[in-house]
Amino acid sequence: MGKRIAIVGAGAIGGYCGACMVRAGEDVMFIDAWAEHVQTMRRDGLHVTCVEPGNSFHVPVVRALHISDVPQLIKEKPIDVAFIAVKSYDTQWATALMLPYMAPDGVFVSLQNSINEEAIAGVAGWGRTMGCAVVGIGGELTGAGQVARNTRIGNREHPGLSAGEVHGRITRRLQEVVAMLDHAEPCAPTTNLWGVRWSKLVVNAAHNGVSAITGLAGNDRDSDPKIIWLTTRLGSQAVRVGQALGLSLERAHHDPETWALAGEGDAKALAIITEELRAMAGRRNDAQRPSMAQDIMKGRRTETDYINGLVARRGVEVGVDASLHAKVNELVKRVERGELKPSRDVVADL
Repeated sequence: MGKRIAIVGAGAIGGYCGACMVRAGEDVMFIDAWAEHVQTMRRDGLHVTCVEPGNSFHVPVVRALHISDVPQLIKEKPIDVAFIAVKSYDTQWATALMLPYMAPDGVFVSLQNSINEEAIAGVAGWGRTMGCAVVGIGGELTGAGQVARNTRIGNREHPGLSAGEVHGRITRRLQEVVAMLDHAEPCAPTTNLWGVRWSKLVVNAAHNGVSAITGLAGNDRDSDPKIIWLTTRLGSQAVRVGQALGLSLERAHHDPETWALAGEGDAKALAIITEELRAMAGRRNDAQRPSMAQDIMKGRRTETDYINGLVARRGVEVGVDASLHAKVNELVKRVERGELKPSRDVVADL
């Protein structure tokens, strides 16, 4: 018997990964709070568009539940794996929502930005918590039942997903989860979940907030020398905070030490980072915007407190300067509140 899988939060990442699992024959249900999205999935399935047109696909039949429908699961066989793919600030209630319907050995997998495993474990327990860093997938929920992947599909040499146990061992259940995610994107099991998690946080903290407050798409952001200098300094501070926390950082778009040195003024390192950023334009389309920029465009709350805000807080704790993250965090909030409009001018003083 195959595992029963729940995708909790059928947005860009949850919707994409879940649709790929359905296409591969996995037993998947989607759970979401957007009623129109749920109704559209029930009626029409999920349409997925990709950067490479030949990789676009449609799964015509999916099972979708509104969050208010979840209690009906008490009549069914329990869930084996729940992928939590909601915004970071919704992690705890989403985990609590699913907990009564999980198998005794069922596991929750964070498929999110930031580092939310502790929030999941606070509800479900550490023994039922796993994590997955989304390193190489960029996407957007463009409409009800419509998911767009805006980055090219990775490969075994550069996998876009990295899943791990919180204790760092390779287990049978980890291998099962990796096999599920492998339907969507090459997924690597890791013995270094916390290092991988922080490495992806560095990427998000360098780019997400900047796109949110400038309104720039990824390719435009990474072709502006002044913006590149800002994102490089943000990445540099985040790397140094992670190192001070004792984490073993891994390459996520850039070598972490090179990134740190570039933001500290090393000209050779900055040239390397700049060239790598410009090369990334070939791996995504011009419409690609990171999640926080999408949130601003759609008038939604961002995850800034869990991205730039998190780096700033950890920097204070370990005595490493992350003040630039605190400034970006506050600017994102001002844009959220409508006090500022997204523009390059917003970051002029940074």
